[in-house]
Amino acid sequence: PQAASARTDVRDCSTDPPYLPPTATNTTARLAALRDTMRAHGVHAYIVPSTDAHMSEYIAERDARLGWLTGFTGSAGTGVVTQDKAALWTDSRYWTQAERQLDCNWELQRTTWIESIGLWILEAVPVGGNISLDPFLFSIDTWKSYSQALHGSGRNLVPIETNLVDQVWGDERPSSPSSTIYSLPEAFTGSSWQEKVAGIRQQMEQHVRRPTAVLLSGLEETA
Repeated sequence: PQAASARTDVRDCSTDPPYLPPTATNTTARLAALRDTMRAHGVHAYIVPSTDAHMSEYIAERDARLGWLTGFTGSAGTGVVTQDKAALWTDSRYWTQAERQLDCNWELQRTTWIESIGLWILEAVPVGGNISLDPFLFSIDTWKSYSQALHGSGRNLVPIETNLVDQVWGDERPSSPSSTIYSLPEAFTGSSWQEKVAGIRQQMEQHVRRPTAVLLSGLEETA
């Protein structure tokens, strides 16, 4: 039995059997299915971010791949799965939350640095192994950081455009949001969209390079 002073709202993986609070998610079947898919693709480690394809921090349920796979619902984190290990990296805002939501299939790594993730991968994946990710969910800078962390190690960083978590999630994956798009009143936005577009065009005209077009890719910029 749990000691009277022990916290029962967080997991305890040191006991036999491990203690899991009711807030923890059983991820055994999900990890087994993902590992089967990884083997089919020749993948030794798979990196799962918390972002969507727009690099958003707050995402639709359909894009919450890390949350579905791990049970962890914090807005920032990275998961890595190998054939015999799984780890989650997140910052100090979420350490207690992670201990409440993760089961004992997962190691909690209390850093966010890609260098830390890279070192873990180098220990977990043998030379010649393939480390894969969905390239649509990573910025070019993040890709370069992973490449640098694995450079010269004999491991291969391989993008796979088919998201392996989506394959495992299957029909249970939520559909895309279909709520109505609406405009915020100027009381909240400060000016109309027409005034904002005119302001951007004015900056284009005044800029030393005289750009003829401006690409807006961030959802916040577009909104």
